[in-house]
Amino acid sequence: MSQKGRTALVTGFGGCIGSAIAVSLAEAGFGVVGTDRSLSDSVKQNMEKIKKISGKDALFFECDLLNRASIDHLFSTIASKVPSGIDILVNNAALTERRTMEEKTVETWDNEMAVNLTAPFLLSKHFVKSMKEKGWGRIINMSSTNGLLTWPCLIGYCTSKTGLVGLTKAIAAEMAPHGVTCNAICPYVVDTPFIHPFLDSLKKETGQSREESLEGIRNSVPTKTLTTPKQIGDYVVFLCSSAADNMTGLTTPMDGGFSIV
Repeated sequence: MSQKGRTALVTGFGGCIGSAIAVSLAEAGFGVVGTDRSLSDSVKQNMEKIKKISGKDALFFECDLLNRASIDHLFSTIASKVPSGIDILVNNAALTERRTMEEKTVETWDNEMAVNLTAPFLLSKHFVKSMKEKGWGRIINMSSTNGLLTWPCLIGYCTSKTGLVGLTKAIAAEMAPHGVTCNAICPYVVDTPFIHPFLDSLKKETGQSREESLEGIRNSVPTKTLTTPKQIGDYVVFLCSSAADNMTGLTTPMDGGFSIV
């Protein structure tokens, strides 16, 4: 497959997984557009990495995925800057909060649904038109093992990530005749700053440090190894290859076998 002229949009561009996905795509020859809530230091570092790899500046646009008007503005801005359209959409951005159902507020519930589920729907709705016109496209949704299995005190995250699996299958079925695939990736715990609040909340209950909690999680995985951001990024690249042309509607665990035992 020729990657020349094909462009990927990665949400949650400032995070470790978003960065790894963007870098892997750039290494494979794709143009990269990133979006996140702000032009943070981590975003700037990611843009420098991509420029070093590709020799071209990575486009970046601020977007608050909690705000539907902001998503609409992102689409119109990208449409003006990337006339050929987005070929690959990676819905990676996410929110999570660890609370019991009784403690959970409607506001934080709505926020998790907005970022984890509604934003992927809206972005897919916006960008799929140009993919259909070209007869080729990829939509990749970052779900979670929490979209396959559930844990206490993660009711908003589990619900939204389960919904994202359903959205993936629905998009896949509708887009299959048009050369556009849609697949979901479901990692277990990945050692990034995203999980630090989760580990800190465990400390209040168990007294264990982040490192001790993480070691316990690692030991719960059959391979005794946690998936790395680079492995996720490289799998995204595979899903964008010709080898995956006839693979759609998949929900792939990347969890060291955790979800099968």
